[in-house]
Amino acid sequence: MEYPQAVWVPLIPTGLMIEDTASGLQLLGRTALNSDSAIPVDRIPQTLTNIDKMAYHRTADETDLDVTWQWIPEASGKIDKFFINIACIMNQTAWTSGGTTFDNVQVTLTRVGGQDVLWDQVFPTGFAEATDLDDADLFIVAHPVWGSDLRIRAGNQINIRVQARSTPTQTNTSHLGILPIFPQQIPATAADPQFWSHSGILFFITRDRKN
Repeated sequence: MEYPQAVWVPLIPTGLMIEDTASGLQLLGRTALNSDSAIPVDRIPQTLTNIDKMAYHRTADETDLDVTWQWIPEASGKIDKFFINIACIMNQTAWTSGGTTFDNVQVTLTRVGGQDVLWDQVFPTGFAEATDLDDADLFIVAHPVWGSDLRIRAGNQINIRVQARSTPTQTNTSHLGILPIFPQQIPATAADPQFWSHSGILFFITRDRKN
């Protein structure tokens, strides 16, 4: 095996949640980005399109998002750095009073077997309460982790868990979801083709010289 190597792990839910769509115009309301300019966008899968709708896999109403993917490394080594690139959405679909606050997104890496947590971080969205029908908040996490020094073994499963949380008040209905692909800028309009990023984590693996 040649080192270093870059491994892209796509985060695409399959059969776990309900697929839904949201108009690009609907998402004009509020968008937040937790970003760092060091993200290597040229190494992250992208799609050029002029569509103005985005599909996302969502939870049942009033249920926090909690999805786990399994990644089984093909080679042993050390994760020198990795880049998180995911987008989550909170969509308020019915409203009478009060509202819903899209609180945060949490990403956790766990080694299966020992069940030890390798890395864990909560990303606050910073959104205020959504107080109207069809308010949709899109939160993009584009976050680099440098010098992680995480050791992996070939065939030793790593769990990647993504959670999103919201807080409702009074009388309204909302749900949370994750977007397999999402526009790099909002709004996404059919008249203007643009690149859409894919949700996933990009791992950079080097040789583990301690073993």
